[in-house]
Amino acid sequence: MASEAISRVPGMRGIYSRQAFYRVLLSECGRDVYFGWQSVFSMREASVADNAYIGRRCSVGYARIGANVMLADGVQVLSGGREHGISEQSGVAHQIQAQTFSEVTIRDGAWIGTNAVVMASVGKGSIIGAGAVVNKPVPDHTVAAGVPARKIRQIEPQ
Repeated sequence: MASEAISRVPGMRGIYSRQAFYRVLLSECGRDVYFGWQSVFSMREASVADNAYIGRRCSVGYARIGANVMLADGVQVLSGGREHGISEQSGVAHQIQAQTFSEVTIRDGAWIGTNAVVMASVGKGSIIGAGAVVNKPVPDHTVAAGVPARKIRQIEPQ
């Protein structure tokens, strides 16, 4: 896969190469987006707005990433929480069962901590703790952490 190959190019040459590559590949790619080393997007329908930061070793599926969003290293943004079907028929391999992709939105100014797994949308200006698993939508200006992610506190918008 080309996104895996381009993800391994080191240094500034790699950063510029990934920016150029994802401007062509993704449905939308803003200005001054930082794509970290070994980070990949698996779906062309994904979009990234201006000044987003995608850390190292991130994996992003069907997602809309807003302006000034920060994904720390190792963040996984899945294509919703129900990608793979569960057949009631025994013997049906999981690889051939129906898949359902739903867009996950990470709104402007959100910050997703290291190694978090995001399966539901995250609100504007919200913070998700390191290692959290977001399986339900997080409202705007909320700090959430844990497995599953739960509201820790509300942030006063500035």
